[in-house]
Amino acid sequence: MTSPAGSVAATSAIGGLLMLARAFPRRVIAQRAHRWEQYRRELAPPDLEGQTVLIVGVGAMGTAVARFAQALAMHVIGVRRAPGSVDAVDELHAPAGLDALLARAHWLVLACPHTAETSHLIDARRLGLLPRGAGLVNTAHAGLIDHAALAAALTAGGIGGAYLDVGPLAADSPLRGRPGLLLAPGAPAAV
Repeated sequence: MTSPAGSVAATSAIGGLLMLARAFPRRVIAQRAHRWEQYRRELAPPDLEGQTVLIVGVGAMGTAVARFAQALAMHVIGVRRAPGSVDAVDELHAPAGLDALLARAHWLVLACPHTAETSHLIDARRLGLLPRGAGLVNTAHAGLIDHAALAAALTAGGIGGAYLDVGPLAADSPLRGRPGLLLAPGAPAAV
């Protein structure tokens, strides 16, 4: 059973993934500019079915995200330190394999705790290992990502979009105003 906080964060993660997958950032910009952008078939976002989601941290939240992703017929790869099996993933790997797995991911979901080992886990080098246009979802902790590197990847188009539900950004954050970025206020603290 998923904890209430894990369930809220997992729902947020999948909501962010769906918004990015269906190009909502671009649609919102068009709507605000009073433009109707009809998708031509060749420009329509691809369906999620069959795409690969890589979930780093397959605890309560990561497992809940994996179950949602499986319901969307996605291929689910999990990364976690503890050995064993997780019924909600198609593949389970140790953190040592992360670099190789990034190249296979259409979506990267961060659901691991923030520790000295995971601080800036996703930096410029690892963002560069993702396929061009991949999406990134973080509902775990802001410190897992090098924000300057993510801002550069979003601006250059290397990352197709990012959804961050990790609390407020600093006023001088390099992520402010970047294309393809969706921000949420962060999950409420556990009571």
